[in-house]
Amino acid sequence: MSTQISEANPALYTLRKKWGIFAVICLAVIGLGFSVLKNNWGDTQGTLYAIRWTILAAGTMLYQLWVLWKGLEHNFRPAEGRLLRSFGAGNSMTLLRGVFVACLAGFLLVPRPEGWLAWIPGTLYILAVIADFLDGYLARTSGTVTKLGEILDMSFDGLGVLIAALLAVRYGQVPAWYLSVALARYVFLGGMRLRTWLGKPVYELQPSTSRRTFAGMQMGFIAIILLPAFSPPGTHIAATVFSLPFLLGFTRDWLSVSGVIRPEHKAPSRMQTIVTDWAPVLLRLAILFLSAGPISQRFLNYTQQVEFYAARGMPSAEIGVLILAMLETVTVGLLLLGVSGRVTAVVALLVLGFNQIFASLTTSQVLLVIACTAILFTGTGAFSLWTPENHIIYRRAGEA
Repeated sequence: MSTQISEANPALYTLRKKWGIFAVICLAVIGLGFSVLKNNWGDTQGTLYAIRWTILAAGTMLYQLWVLWKGLEHNFRPAEGRLLRSFGAGNSMTLLRGVFVACLAGFLLVPRPEGWLAWIPGTLYILAVIADFLDGYLARTSGTVTKLGEILDMSFDGLGVLIAALLAVRYGQVPAWYLSVALARYVFLGGMRLRTWLGKPVYELQPSTSRRTFAGMQMGFIAIILLPAFSPPGTHIAATVFSLPFLLGFTRDWLSVSGVIRPEHKAPSRMQTIVTDWAPVLLRLAILFLSAGPISQRFLNYTQQVEFYAARGMPSAEIGVLILAMLETVTVGLLLLGVSGRVTAVVALLVLGFNQIFASLTTSQVLLVIACTAILFTGTGAFSLWTPENHIIYRRAGEA
């Protein structure tokens, strides 16, 4: 049979051999993971946990290998239709992302790791998110955008978000209802298939930059909260604020494909201008108002602040409080001026999360979380001095 395939379609034969090599690499990764976990968990119970991790990680990898095998015949550029012998840099990065996701899945059936192992789940998903950004960039810059890449990307994206969200819920980092974010894509696709089966029309979904942006922000948010540095209630508040625009976006898309909202029903340009240009200006002023008092207290009552944080276990509290005050001052200043606002908003949220380790969030800090998250979605709007991140948001990486 293999001889016939190699003669009839040598490119497919080559791809299947490369599939076999990748399968062996996956097997080696699973073995390495089992060994590391077994050695660090130590006792008999730890060995059982390592076995559980191995079974679930291996099962996830088998599913991904099956998706790859079924998609080998689609390893061609859409404009050509000629099967390529190589996966290319982009698809190879996507496969690496799949390995990270499979290793992450293994932690679903074991207790939350402690010590340095506690950082592994979050790190795995951060690497998966970075790989998700790089695979499209590499595919576009190398001219190897393929139908196979599209299949793998859609499959691994949904699977990765679902596994990471399940883990975040299991660790108590987000409320159980947050799983609606992970399941939204599957419900959306299932609804479209149901409409087709019932003979109802499914309208074309209009292109939208916000759709990709919102999805990327959800992935980044889940990756960060899987790290042991952050904990409830701050993560629960952030989960609520992050999920609402995402779920509203899916609702809008469903109303579009089902014909309730048509392209001619777009919101008036004046309303869009208010949301994208002027509302962020008010948010920036609100951030200044909410931050001014606490930041001034950091400097004016520095000694009391040091004593407060030292009593709550902050190492080197004298330096820690000073760094905290400087970071807060810089981030608020940059947000007010509209300098790389989305990136600065992420830094501000991380500072708020770090502060929560030592002290409960105040009402003003909760409002700051909401305002900074809103800036993350909308940008800093009018009168912004520098917005380099918009290039990535409105144009895919590597796109000419």
